[in-house]
Amino acid sequence: MELLGTYSTSRIDTNSYNLTYSYPENCNVVVSHKDGLYSVAINLKKGQTQPSSKYVTENEICNQFNGIIEIQFIQQNYNPIGGDFGDGTSTKPKVKIFVNG
Repeated sequence: MELLGTYSTSRIDTNSYNLTYSYPENCNVVVSHKDGLYSVAINLKKGQTQPSSKYVTENEICNQFNGIIEIQFIQQNYNPIGGDFGDGTSTKPKVKIFVNG
């Protein structure tokens, strides 16, 4: 089950890129970053079994660290035991984007 819709990057300046991505409206998204690594975790909300056909678009400014920006999308199944961060079982595809600033 694919949860990531479209995605693109565009250069802002020599140190920064704008990441634009979309996901079904019935998903939770958690974005974290550290030292040039940006992680976007997407999973279905509690009680949902299929992604919605209506998508939400988000933007994130990504800054380079030591000349590199790495962006990864992690799509996970919902964790029925609790929490909104998925059960660790990734759905496909896993997407990684490397930008050498």
